Formats: sequence, C-alpha cells, structure tokens
Amino acid sequence: MAKEDAGRKDEGKKTDAPVAAAPARAGKSGAKVAMLVLLVVVLEAATVGVTMMLSGGPKTAEGQVIKPDAQAEEGKQLVELKVIHDQFPNQRTGRTYLYDTEIWVVVHQKDADKVKKMIDAMQAAISADVAVIFRQAEPAQLLEPTLATLTRQIKACLDARIGKDADGNPIVQQALITKCIQFRADG
Repeated sequence: MAKEDAGRKDEGKKTDAPVAAAPARAGKSGAKVAMLVLLVVVLEAATVGVTMMLSGGPKTAEGQVIKPDAQAEEGKQLVELKVIHDQFPNQRTGRTYLYDTEIWVVVHQKDADKVKKMIDAMQAAISADVAVIFRQAEPAQLLEPTLATLTRQIKACLDARIGKDADGNPIVQQALITKCIQFRADG
C-alpha cells in the first residue's frame, strides 16, 4: 500500500511538471502573436506613408465663379398667393364646428399671374374641394399642431386643379394654411 501511495505521488509530480510548462509556452506564443500583429501594423503604416509621398499629396482645387442669369433668377423667386379665406364645417364628433380658414400657395414668380387667374376662375370649385376635405377630416387631423394632413390633402387638390409646368413639375410649390381657428357652431 505504501508503494502505491508513493507511486501516486510520483504520478502527481509527473503530471504537475507538464501543466506548469504549458502556461509558460502560452505566454511565449502570446508574445509572438503580439509581435507579429505589431509588425503588420507598422508595415501597413509604412505602406500608406510611402504611397502618399509617391502620389505627390493632394491637388489644389480650382473653381470658377458663375454669375446667375438675372432673368432666370427672377422667374425662380417664390411668391405667395392667397387662395381662399372661408369658414368650413366639420361634424365628425357629433357637434358642428366651423373652421375659419385662410389658405395660401407658394409658386414661382414666372407662374404667379397664370396661377392668380386660374384661382380666380376656379374659386368655387377650389372652395368646394376644400370644404369636402374639412367635412371628411377626423377631429385629430384638425387638431394637429402643423395641420400636416390637411395641408397635404389641400396641396394635392390644388395640384390637380392648377396642374404642372412645362417640365412636368407641380406649379404649386407649397400650400400654406395660415389660419384655422375652430369654434362651435351649434351653441
């Protein structure tokens, strides 16, 4: 039994020695890997530096001042035209509310006279279209801080009525609801 215990002790000593050597090897191989990574990084940096020196560095930029055509600039300026100022009802909550509303459009200066004539010629049709939009609007849409839903619908209506320019772009650049005040109409 004593021999077996002594044999076990010897076996324990034999196994401890290789285990102790393994961390030392791992430390040496880790240092080798770190050295290789450092070498690769230094070589990459040197390659980039040599490439930049051989390319001659950044080139200087040259530009020209282009003067805009006065007539073209005049036509591209935006102007605002009043489309309608009216009161539109909404009964979606079960109560009748009137919305005192003022709508404007933004168009290019070159299209302003044509658009003004079209608005004057179609005043009743545009008013009817806007009235339908207000009557169909949900209460939440009428209480939006930016009135984005109503503005988008009114612009689509005006685009359909006024049309597009020669380039195929809508003549109406933007629709603006400058006033939309709610008040109760059924006491």
